[in-house]
Amino acid sequence: MAEMPKRSSNRNALTLMVGTLGSRVSGFLRQSLLTQLFDKQITDAFFVALRVPNLFRELLAEGALTNSFIPIYKSLDKKEARRLASALLAILLIANGLLLLLAYFAAPFIVDLLLAKGGNVDRDLTITLTRIVFPFLMAVSLSAWAMGILNAEEEFFAPAWAPVALNLVAIILMLLYPQSTTILAWGFVLGGVVQLLVQLPALFQGNYVAAIRGVWHPQLGAVLLLMVPFAVTTSGRQVLNVVTTNILDTLPQGSVTGFQNADLFLSLALGLFGVSPALAYYSRLSGTIKEAPESFADILLNGLKFISFLSAPAGLLLMLLASPAVETVFNWFTLLGRDGADPATLSASVQALFPLGLAIWPLGLNNLLIRSFYVRQRVRTPIVLTFIFLSLQGLLYYLLTPFLGIAGLSLATAVVAWLQLFTMLILVGRREGLDLPAFMRHGLKILFALAVAALLSWGLLSFLPLAQTWLMNLTRVILGALCLYLVYLAMALWLKLPELAQLSQRFRKR
Repeated sequence: MAEMPKRSSNRNALTLMVGTLGSRVSGFLRQSLLTQLFDKQITDAFFVALRVPNLFRELLAEGALTNSFIPIYKSLDKKEARRLASALLAILLIANGLLLLLAYFAAPFIVDLLLAKGGNVDRDLTITLTRIVFPFLMAVSLSAWAMGILNAEEEFFAPAWAPVALNLVAIILMLLYPQSTTILAWGFVLGGVVQLLVQLPALFQGNYVAAIRGVWHPQLGAVLLLMVPFAVTTSGRQVLNVVTTNILDTLPQGSVTGFQNADLFLSLALGLFGVSPALAYYSRLSGTIKEAPESFADILLNGLKFISFLSAPAGLLLMLLASPAVETVFNWFTLLGRDGADPATLSASVQALFPLGLAIWPLGLNNLLIRSFYVRQRVRTPIVLTFIFLSLQGLLYYLLTPFLGIAGLSLATAVVAWLQLFTMLILVGRREGLDLPAFMRHGLKILFALAVAALLSWGLLSFLPLAQTWLMNLTRVILGALCLYLVYLAMALWLKLPELAQLSQRFRKR
C-alpha cells in the first residue's frame, strides 16, 4: 500500500501551535492560581526550587534530547529506529536515577549556589521544596523521549497536548490543597508523570517502540555526540540562570515570582509563534537532507518568513498591553471578593514583561536558524555563538539591573536576541545560500504593517479610561488585541504577504 502523503510543514506547525496554545493557557491558569493562592514568600521559594530540576531539564528533556535525537532517528530504517529509541530510554532511566539520588543529598549546596547571601528568599523552605520537586526531572525526561519519537514521526497531536495534562493535575491539587506547599511541589511531579502517560497510546498505536534489549545501539553514539554541543550550550544557559536567580534574590520580595510571571507570557508567545513552527520545520528539514537536499534553502526561508509573520505582532502586543494583561491574568480573585495577588509581585511582573516583547521576534527566528546547524550536524559554530551571547547577556544583566531593576534583565535578553539574530542570518545565509534580500524585504513589510497597527491600537487605547477594575483591564486587553491583529492582517492582505493566504488555506483544509 502506498504511503499517505505527508502534511505540509505549515500545517504541522498549526497543529503544534493549537496544542501549544492549550498548554500555555492552562499554564497561565496554573500560574495565576499559584500567584494568588500562595504568599509571595512561598512562591519565590518554590520557583527557585523548580529551577533545580530545570537546570538539567534542557539537557535530558525538551532541549538537547529532542534536537539531537530527531536527525539520527530519521536517518534509520524503522527497525533500527525503534532499537535506538529503546536504548536511549534505558540511558535516560539510569541517568535520572543517579541524578535523583545526588540531588537529594546535595540540595543545600545547590540552593546556596542559586541564592545570594543575605537575600530575600527563604533558604530552608527552598531546600525542602527542592527535594520534593526534583523527581519532576525524570517524569519530563521520559515525556520528552516520547515527544522526540512522535515528533520525528511527524505525529504532533499527542506531544503538543501532553503538557496540558501536567497543568491540569497541578491546578486540581492546588485547588484541593490551597495552603499546602508540599502538595504544590508534588503536584508538579505527578503532573509530569501524567504528561508521559497520555502520550503512550500514540506510541503503541504507531508501533514506534520496542522492548529494551540493552543500553547501547550503534547510532546511540551519534546521538550522544550531537548532544555534546547541547550539553555545552545548556551548561552556559544554566550558569546564566544561576546568575539571574542570584540577582533576583537581591531585589525586593516578589521579584522571583514577578520574573517568572513575565517569562510565562514570553513562553506563550514564543512557544506558539517560534518554537512550534521551528519544531515542525526542523523535522521536515531533517528529512530533506536525505530526500531532497536541493529544497533545503527554500524550506528554511519559508520557515523564517512564516515565523516572522506570526511572532512579530505577538511581541508588539505584549509591549502595548503589559500592564492590563498582567492584571487580567494574575489578579482575577478580586472578582470573587477575595484578595488578589500581591501588588509588589504584580508591579515586578509588568516591569519585566514590557521589554520582553522586543525579544519575541528575534528569539523565534533564532529557534529555527540554530536548528539548521544541527540538521547538518555542524555543532562548533552554535557552541561558540551561544557562549559569546550568553556571556554578553550576563554582562548586561550586571550593567543594566542597578539602573533599571528587574526590567534590566528583560532588556538585556532583548538586546542580545537581536544581536544574535543578525549574526545568525549572515552565517546561515552564506552557508545555505538563503535569499537574504528577499527575507529583508519581507521583514520590512512586516515592520510597516506593525507600525500602522501599533499607531491605531495605541490611539484606541488612549481613548479608553485608565483601568481601575479587573473588568476594565480585560476590556483593554480584548479591544487592544482585536484592533492590533485586525489592522495587522488587513495590512498583510494589502501588502500581499503570502503567509496570510497559507494560513487561510490550511484552516480551510481542516
